[in-house]
Amino acid sequence: MNVRPPTCLAWAIAGCLLLAPSTRAASIVVTVHPLALLLAELAPERIDVHVLVPPGASPHAFEPRPSDLVRIAAADLFLKVGGGLDDWAARLAKTAAGARPAVSVFARLAYEPTPHDHAAHHDIEHDPHQWLDPIAVRDEIAPALAALLVAIDPDAAPHYRARLADFRARLLALDHELRTLLAGQPRRYVAFHNAWRHFAARYDLKELAVVQEAAGEQPTPRELANLVRKARAARLRAILIEPQLDPRLARTLGESFAGVTVLVDPLGDPQDPERSTYEGLLRFNARAFRAAMNTASTSLPSERTSP
Repeated sequence: MNVRPPTCLAWAIAGCLLLAPSTRAASIVVTVHPLALLLAELAPERIDVHVLVPPGASPHAFEPRPSDLVRIAAADLFLKVGGGLDDWAARLAKTAAGARPAVSVFARLAYEPTPHDHAAHHDIEHDPHQWLDPIAVRDEIAPALAALLVAIDPDAAPHYRARLADFRARLLALDHELRTLLAGQPRRYVAFHNAWRHFAARYDLKELAVVQEAAGEQPTPRELANLVRKARAARLRAILIEPQLDPRLARTLGESFAGVTVLVDPLGDPQDPERSTYEGLLRFNARAFRAAMNTASTSLPSERTSP
């Protein structure tokens, strides 16, 4: 696979910042942990990153504290995802006196699906979890973040560009590793939350059914019955659940077709060594997908629950 050069997205985003060089560590506030994971790959010793949404919490239900407004007002950069995941960030930036506008790294990202994606993943553009595709990170997201860092700390531009080149090379290796891990597996899965369409499209996986199309949205009895019917027909016995969401409904559904729950995590957790880095998080999720999809052809204990 060829490594594409960074697109003009990186420099278009950075162009909105007109900040002077500084000798102190740059202060950056981000809405969710994946942004911090990616920034840590580019400049761990030159930036101070604060994550608003704590580990295990859902971005959709986040309630800011007064101290968050103070941090945002004092920050050199305030980063959000957008796309419905953390749209409250724009309101926070306006509320915090003197704060710069929240910058979305993903707002102009043009996702390029694989040849088999068009029919199976027609709604992928509505999924904001684009960082779960390491090739999108390599070609679009990481270069955009590096450009933002150069804009607020231009004296360290060579450092950021060197770190970016190293990270992009590792992402290419990570993509090959995940592709190998998922090769030859059953390709279908059932998820509690529709966070996995970019990941699935990259690795040619098929979302058979999802419990929650939108966070907090409760499925109707007919929709639940249809999900159970699809899972039984496919002989799937696992539902992918997330630590940020209430797992009780997923477990109830699993019981209705003799299934189990398998933990996946789109956001990561700095307290868990397996999910505390970007590469580790994607490996963790790929192994979880492999285990869940293999329930179509293996016999499992009565329950495999997550922490």
